[in-house]
Order: sequence, then C-alpha cells, then structure tokens
Amino acid sequence: AAELMEVKNDVIQDAVDVLGKVRQEVTAGCTVRLEIARKKCEALGTDGLYEQLGAESGLKVFVDKLYEAMQGDARIKHYFSGTKMEAVKASQGQYLAMMFGAPIQYAGRPLDRIHAVMTISDFEFDSFLECAQGALRDVGADANSMDECVVLLETARKDVLINRKRHDVKRTQEAASAKSVYERLGGEVGVTNMVENMYTKALED
Repeated sequence: AAELMEVKNDVIQDAVDVLGKVRQEVTAGCTVRLEIARKKCEALGTDGLYEQLGAESGLKVFVDKLYEAMQGDARIKHYFSGTKMEAVKASQGQYLAMMFGAPIQYAGRPLDRIHAVMTISDFEFDSFLECAQGALRDVGADANSMDECVVLLETARKDVLINRKRHDVKRTQEAASAKSVYERLGGEVGVTNMVENMYTKALED
C-alpha cells in the first residue's frame, strides 16, 4: 500500500517495524490453534505426520509444489533462483522431510550458517510459511496436519533470521529531523490513503 503511494523505502521499513509490534495480538487466535498442534507434536511425535503427508513420495510432491510457489512469489522469489537451485532444493527437501518425521538424518549445513549472510525478515519468513501452507493444501493435507507442519516450520525462524539487522527506527527518525513515522507517511491524509490501499489489496488477495 505504501509503495503505491511512492513512499520512500526507509519510511516503509519504519512503518513495518512499528506495525510488527502488534503482530502477536493480531495472530492470537491462530496462536491458540497452533499451540494445540504443538502440544500434539510433543506428545505423539511426528511419525504419524510423515505418513499422513504421503511418506517419501508425498514429501517429494510437497517440496516440488513448495518451490513452484516460492519461485512464483514476488516477495521471496529472489532467494530461490540461480544455477545451484536444484542442489538447494534437494538439501531443503531433506531437511523438511526429517522435520516432518521421515526416518532420515539431514546431512546439510546448519540453518544458521546457511542464512548467516542473509537478512531475511519476519515478513519474508511469513511469506515462506504461506507458500508452504498452499503447497500442503495442494497435496491434500488436512487442517490438523497443516497446523502441525506450520508449528514445526516455525521452530526454524530463529535460525533463518539469525543475521536479521533490525532497522533502527529511532536513528532514522533523528536523521529525518525527528519526524515521526506518522508525519513521514504524510499525516492523517497519508495514513488514511495507505489504509484504504491496504484494505483494497487485502480484499483482492
């Protein structure tokens, strides 16, 4: 929405950081549902989940669907291109299979080392989770299995975001003559336009 208004990137980043402070409250209902799935995974393990996803052949189809979604998603597709992508896909597929209960051991590098040179944001990780949920739907996973998968994928967030350099909102505001994010977005008129654009886009999505 802010990009449609041609707002500067540093202002958009500040606004995203501010909005991120209400993320927990906004997702509270989903969190309760995922907490149920987390407890189920802890109590029963993931052996049943692996079978529910179709075991080895089902996981392969899931990974294919996942990469198809990620490589077509403008928010994160730049992370999934290049000449070595087949090797990356194979390694990530092995990691996901192990995570979802396959009787194998992941042989690749630790996630924090892989992502140490990246600056992946919560928004981008959420976009990945959205692609994963879509891929799970495509392979016929039911709602409970999807929740369990999301819970397991969420455990990787801290390692994937290991090198995330938090944008310093205070310093940016000082550099902009101490103007608030509200003022830099254009005050009441600017924020109203941004909200209208945001809701228009949300209703289309």
